[in-house]
Amino acid sequence: MESTGEPHPTAEALLDAATALLDDEGRDAVTARRLGREIGASSMAVYTYFGSMDELMAAIWRRGFARFGAALTSVATTADPVADWMVQGWAYRRFALANRHLYRVMFSDGLVAFTAGDPADREAALDTFVALLDRIDRCVEEERWEVPDVGLAGEVVWMATHGHCSVELTDYFASVGHDPERLFGESMRRLARGFGDDPERVESSAVAARRRARRAEQG
Repeated sequence: MESTGEPHPTAEALLDAATALLDDEGRDAVTARRLGREIGASSMAVYTYFGSMDELMAAIWRRGFARFGAALTSVATTADPVADWMVQGWAYRRFALANRHLYRVMFSDGLVAFTAGDPADREAALDTFVALLDRIDRCVEEERWEVPDVGLAGEVVWMATHGHCSVELTDYFASVGHDPERLFGESMRRLARGFGDDPERVESSAVAARRRARRAEQG
């Protein structure tokens, strides 16, 4: 198919249908035959516009990271950089829970076929990490945190956040009677204190951040 530089409506419809199926039914529901039926076309539409199911999944991966990045960077900047960082953390969790199947595709090498050496793919993933580093930088600049290596701090935060979300998506917390929201909030409090913040200021930021995050959840 000759590229015009603009997404073809059929290709976009296939991506919309595949993303919806991921969200509603999981990865096994995303087949060429099912996608064709969803958009009123034959199963060949997938191969015409993407070449293979692997390439379609890679396109979903890219779309997922674009939406994920938008969710992280949309958090407003205020006079409280730690609260802003925490609100971004809540936005991360909200995205994962609202897009659980897409999130698994984005972060599981077994489900997504994207070329690790593709600069555009690397940039798409890196942009979401840079959004986190920007928040940490502000916490340091405003003298709330003492972080000699912002990149390393970002890795620590990401491991804690992604680890929590990955476990929560299995419904483990609910099965053992633990409150995942409380655990997530406590994790951010402990990280902030570990980065040298004053405990009382951390608590104030945490309360403000949760209030803001709840408004976003309701909106």
